[in-house]
Amino acid sequence: MPPQVATRDTLAPRGRLFRVARLAGILSLSLPLGVALSASADPPATGDLVTLKALHQQWVRDVLWCGQGDVHASYQDISLSCDEVEIDLETMRLHAEGNVVLDHGQARMACSRLDFDLRAKVGTFYDVEAFFPPVYHFRGKEMEKLDEDHYRLRSGTFTSCELTDKAPPWSIQVREAVIQLEGYGHFHGATMKVRGVPVFYTPRLLWPVKRDRTAGFLVPTFGFSSQRGAYMGNSFFWPTSRSFDTTLFLDLYTKNYFGLGQEIRWAPADHGYGELADAFIWDRVAKRWEWKGQGKYDQLFAGGWVAHSQLQELSDIDFFQRFEGTTNPTGLRILHSYATLARTFGPQALTFRSDQSRTFFTDPTLGTTSEVSLDRLGEVEYRLRSTRIGKTALYAAANGIVDELQVDRSATLRGRYGRADFFPTVSLLTPGFAWLNITPTIGARETYYTAQYSADRTRLVDTPVSRHYGTAGLDIVGPSFSRVWTEANGDKLKHLIEPRIEYTYISNPGGNLDNPADSPIPVFDERDSVLVTNQVKWTFGNHLLLKSGPAGSRELASLEISQAYSLSDPLTAARPIYDPSTGTTTTLPASRKLPLDVWLRFLPLPTATIDSRVDFDPVTHKLFTTSFSGGYARGASGFALTWFSSYLPTGQVASSQTRIFLAAGPLEARWHLEGQLAYDLHLKQLLEQRYILRWRGSCWSARVELRDYRIYPNRTRDYRVSIDLTGLGTFLDIRGAVDSLSH
Repeated sequence: MPPQVATRDTLAPRGRLFRVARLAGILSLSLPLGVALSASADPPATGDLVTLKALHQQWVRDVLWCGQGDVHASYQDISLSCDEVEIDLETMRLHAEGNVVLDHGQARMACSRLDFDLRAKVGTFYDVEAFFPPVYHFRGKEMEKLDEDHYRLRSGTFTSCELTDKAPPWSIQVREAVIQLEGYGHFHGATMKVRGVPVFYTPRLLWPVKRDRTAGFLVPTFGFSSQRGAYMGNSFFWPTSRSFDTTLFLDLYTKNYFGLGQEIRWAPADHGYGELADAFIWDRVAKRWEWKGQGKYDQLFAGGWVAHSQLQELSDIDFFQRFEGTTNPTGLRILHSYATLARTFGPQALTFRSDQSRTFFTDPTLGTTSEVSLDRLGEVEYRLRSTRIGKTALYAAANGIVDELQVDRSATLRGRYGRADFFPTVSLLTPGFAWLNITPTIGARETYYTAQYSADRTRLVDTPVSRHYGTAGLDIVGPSFSRVWTEANGDKLKHLIEPRIEYTYISNPGGNLDNPADSPIPVFDERDSVLVTNQVKWTFGNHLLLKSGPAGSRELASLEISQAYSLSDPLTAARPIYDPSTGTTTTLPASRKLPLDVWLRFLPLPTATIDSRVDFDPVTHKLFTTSFSGGYARGASGFALTWFSSYLPTGQVASSQTRIFLAAGPLEARWHLEGQLAYDLHLKQLLEQRYILRWRGSCWSARVELRDYRIYPNRTRDYRVSIDLTGLGTFLDIRGAVDSLSH
């Protein structure tokens, strides 16, 4: 069986047909020397009409026409141009020489000499250069057109590159080949060449010459990793229909690992698409099969209903963490699967939801992993966006859910229970001044649970419990002040001073306020955690805005200073502080204030941003946290820098890390380089570095990726080298991982 190359492309939704456009018609004559001829004496049918044009014409016999100089001929969907031609209108055969170009459909053949049968649409081309849709070219001594869509090639070069030189970036030298358009090319004596240098030979090769997806073996992948050893993988792609295809995988490793997998893609309708991938790996240490599966499906139904779903599941996360390295998504410590069906009705939304979240916690000292599983077996959610009530100044909003939950937090803290939650709010849009807005809001929340925590919070008991509390809020924006400057070119610069006061109140939902951990309410998500609040937050904002012609308005700079203050209980507890210089420990008092936040943002250009933030401890009045981020982008190039530091109450640095991103490569350039680096400034350690180089050729592209991950305990170094050929896809894919260097 000859090697076979397959192509994978976008799925076509079921019922949709894709047809190749064909160029057809009769060339109209516009010159006096043109002549329209027929192969019979009777009035010609439109399909039998041959249209001819040349600078010099003569009849050699009654049915033999000769033309010289700027010759053009057309017959049905065939168009011919050349220097000299002879056409026998009885046999419909022609002989052409000199700069011969023949177009048939989307295929074009250029040659020095041509013998062709117009009626049968077959013939032989000599010293030919040909183009076959979608992107392939052939250059050789001889090519024979066998029928409507079959061609025989002899002693030539086949490639998807432009034939501008004798050594294209990649090509296949063939002794003989038979090609079917929108089908396959059967090559005999095929030699793969890179810039004219032979790199691979096979006596037979099957190559797809079509736009649509093609069944066959994909190009093998291979590589090396310290965990798995050297490996080689191959896959078979099978499009069973226009709306469904599957790929089967087989991977072999020198360290006795063995892998099987499958990827399925389907598009049942115009607005639906799904994909599912599974893999099975033989664990040589545990002597068992490990498996994983991931996929997604999205569908837009009639009536505005939208469905989204995702699957992430595996048998042993520690195994795949070691086996695949940290660059693989399965290295994440959270697996989330869900399915939703939603519909909006104006300001209202109705959602049906089911999901599962598995979170894994690893003890690096003991080498053990524990798991917390939270399952939302079924949920119905109703949501009302802020909506005006009649013609009043009141606006209503609401959120309500009913769901069935299942938790597994420990050997005893596991169970299944129901929950119902309803939270309506009403806001008042007060009339007033343009420079002052006052918006009060009130709300109430009621939550019912069919189970609660036991007294020691180690298990669930089937005793219903309810929780209810009220909320209130007040937003005051203003008084605002502004001034506008008009430049000579018409640009306008506006300085806006806008203070804001936000008051938030949440009443006591019941339970022990001194120790919320004693609450019997089972905690599943953020709906179940309530913090009694009675605080006000003030913000003093300065904004600089620019309005420039058709570009519109944009912000040039802003400075905001804010702080929150509790009107009742402290927001931060008392803290011990150790002074290493004196060896003494003091206790900082509790505070009703949160850190003072100063935020400065500067946007000198639409594609450039500088953002900095400083927080001051309200008790020590020293730095609490500092951060800086900035970036600039121009086309495909740009850079970004982020930096974050936190400080101890003594003012000493507790942590300080930075991340740098750089992308270089003009839009028209063939190359593009990306680099990322994460560094711990406090510990003076490199945490991670990653580099990607992409190169785009005329008919191929390459990608080289290196990543060095140095965070304990999953230090690793990954690499990948891939080459894509136009019209085929990935031709070479080498990837792997090696143990990281000693740091």
